[in-house]
Amino acid sequence: MRPNALIFLSAAVCVQQAIAAPLLSSIDSALTILKEEDFLAQASPRSSSAILVEKSKTFAQGKSACNSLSEDLWSPDTQDFYAGVNSSLRYQVYLGKYSPVQLFWIKSPDSGPCKAIKVGGAIKTVACSRKLPTLCTHSGAWSNYTFTDNSAPYQVTVPAGSMQVTGFRDAYGWRFDGVKYADFPGRFVHSSVRQVAGPVSALNFGEMCYQNEAWRGIPAGGSEDCLFLNIATPYLPFASKKNLKPVLFWIHGGGFTGNSGNIRNYDGVAMAARGDIVVVKINYRLGNFGYLAIDGTSIKGNYGFGDMITALKWVRKNIAYFGGDPNKVTLAGDSAGAASVRAMIASQKAQGLFTGGILESMPSGWRGYPGRFTNYTTLADATAETGNRVLQLTGCNTATNKVQCLKGLDASILNELAARASVPVVDYNIFHTATLPITGGGYMAKVPIMIGLNRDEGGMNGIPFNDPDTSAFDILKQTESRSSYFLHGQPKNLSALAFDPAFPTPPGPYGGQNVSISILTDIGFRCESWATAYSATKHQTLSDVYTFTFNRTYQPLWWTEPQCEAPKTAEHPLGDPDQEYFKCHSGEVDFAIGMTVYSGEAPRNELDIPFQQLVVDYWSSFIKWQNPNPPKAYLKARNYWGTLNQVEATGKWKKFNHHNPKMRWLQWNGGEKPLGGEAQCNAVGMPLTYYE
Repeated sequence: MRPNALIFLSAAVCVQQAIAAPLLSSIDSALTILKEEDFLAQASPRSSSAILVEKSKTFAQGKSACNSLSEDLWSPDTQDFYAGVNSSLRYQVYLGKYSPVQLFWIKSPDSGPCKAIKVGGAIKTVACSRKLPTLCTHSGAWSNYTFTDNSAPYQVTVPAGSMQVTGFRDAYGWRFDGVKYADFPGRFVHSSVRQVAGPVSALNFGEMCYQNEAWRGIPAGGSEDCLFLNIATPYLPFASKKNLKPVLFWIHGGGFTGNSGNIRNYDGVAMAARGDIVVVKINYRLGNFGYLAIDGTSIKGNYGFGDMITALKWVRKNIAYFGGDPNKVTLAGDSAGAASVRAMIASQKAQGLFTGGILESMPSGWRGYPGRFTNYTTLADATAETGNRVLQLTGCNTATNKVQCLKGLDASILNELAARASVPVVDYNIFHTATLPITGGGYMAKVPIMIGLNRDEGGMNGIPFNDPDTSAFDILKQTESRSSYFLHGQPKNLSALAFDPAFPTPPGPYGGQNVSISILTDIGFRCESWATAYSATKHQTLSDVYTFTFNRTYQPLWWTEPQCEAPKTAEHPLGDPDQEYFKCHSGEVDFAIGMTVYSGEAPRNELDIPFQQLVVDYWSSFIKWQNPNPPKAYLKARNYWGTLNQVEATGKWKKFNHHNPKMRWLQWNGGEKPLGGEAQCNAVGMPLTYYE
């Protein structure tokens, strides 16, 4: 069992378990966890679940397979067949695995005849020698961000090439945490795919990568030997590798200086269960270890991006062993994770390793921070801004061999510097141009994408919003003083926008805050995302593009400010999301990957869970079919009636059309809506035609 602290940081240790986990080869069958995932965890009325042993076996062989998993044959006497197992089996029929009249072994009286159950629930007496697939009980424990039970009864060992990888299952699905995709290659050296044989423990998260501040409740520190990934899957194939699932490859945010693939709301096992997909989450090098660049030396930066490419190569080579289709890999991420998706689209080094992208809350804009997440810095500028400061602060500026001096420093010294590298650079290895050639004329992966943001991204700005009389000018002036929107030599008069007629002050209190947040959202997030959609569609440099804005968010408990939370009332003590509040940066993440309850965020009202289901069904549909509109037959087969009703009520999510630009307005009873904001984007100098 993992205590609270270890849920984030526990290191993967390659040791054999005291009690050997069953080998998938000894069970001699593919395995599927049957679970109708509604994101309510223990409170779900759809509470029944089972493990499906897919290969047809005699009754005795099926029972033996269940026993190998420390389970028994599933029984309708202990679980309600119609509380989730029924719809899960019906979905297997939809997938073409079984006929609608297929029988499955279930628990039978010790002295009585052998029993089997049909997809529809009818129970029949069957000759025990007949060969049928088997339903086993599934007692995997409920996980959340403070607890996971990875003890011996829930473990399984999967042969993966020359590896034997031991993971475990919880109530949601199979998990393989802390799988090392690359050995530490040395400081300021690009990683390569790890080649290893023998037993691999994947029972605990691996070390996070070095970061020099406590990242939202996680202690500072980490390791340079941190290149781990985590896998969540509802399905373990066997031998033939049939029926593989599309893969979501999640890249965490954190400004390229913090966070990890282990942290609370990046656990993707619930999304894997509901979407019937495989979710991979990665760690990659951060800060000075991942992005330091010094012109004229071998230190060229972008090591974190190189790690992402290495992880994608590992996935392509190995993910089929865990049920994932290496030819259907969708990249997704929030904030710096979204910028990373864009980076992979821009890098020929990642060519052929993925088939789509989801970009949530991508920092962008003027050529300053956060604009450099999409407009890459030259080696000379990166050196002038950060590299030289790192050399001076470490004393390596006077060394005969500056590179060797930096490589020889204790990691904690580099980690704790006030100067931190954190932006992509044109290194002529990962990147050859300063930005995507969206109008054509250069390399970019022509894949479908979803791209969008939260309505009030700029609300998470670190400026107090406790005075309703504070003007937009004053707030923007404070932002200017922090220099976060400037690159040296390229000043921008941010505060002057407070008087631009494109940003009228709304009536009532907090009008100044509304204006300033709108401006910061346009500059830092919205306008370049819309310009990307416009020009990529016009010039067909990406295939299909879908745009969105979240108008309902749930700010993560570890990344929040009061103005970003729904107002608390007597009727809604956790907040009333139907009232006005700022929909801030990263407020969509827990909805998009189905982790609100897992992350300790209880439903605020009766729509939080249905909305989360809807969003995950949109996202999963894009991952599965490169289209966010889930087929109605699929929704019916999975018993996803709430989503089906919303899809029918709000209409089709249409591809972006540069002649008539619209977006999906993501709230309950949302739908298509004009893109809007053109006047504001014109005012900040980033119109839809920004790239033209």
